[in-house]
Amino acid sequence: MAYARSRWDSCTARGSVRLNWQLIRMPLRLIDYVVVHELAHLAEMNHSPAFWRVVATACPDYMKRRCELRGWRLAAASL
Repeated sequence: MAYARSRWDSCTARGSVRLNWQLIRMPLRLIDYVVVHELAHLAEMNHSPAFWRVVATACPDYMKRRCELRGWRLAAASL
């Protein structure tokens, strides 16, 4: 878990997945989508049709969840 100002998650070419700690504010179905999205990058490091097929295998309603995720905003850091 990490803090990021503009991203919910990331995956490096070396297979390191980072999730923003602010995900805990979200409904579990959206957290699941974010995790599935990043784990799919371990198989496909892009957003090609093959990538979305991997996502759809684990999360058939990913398009609905993706749209819902867009409604969430990262909170500004309060220090």
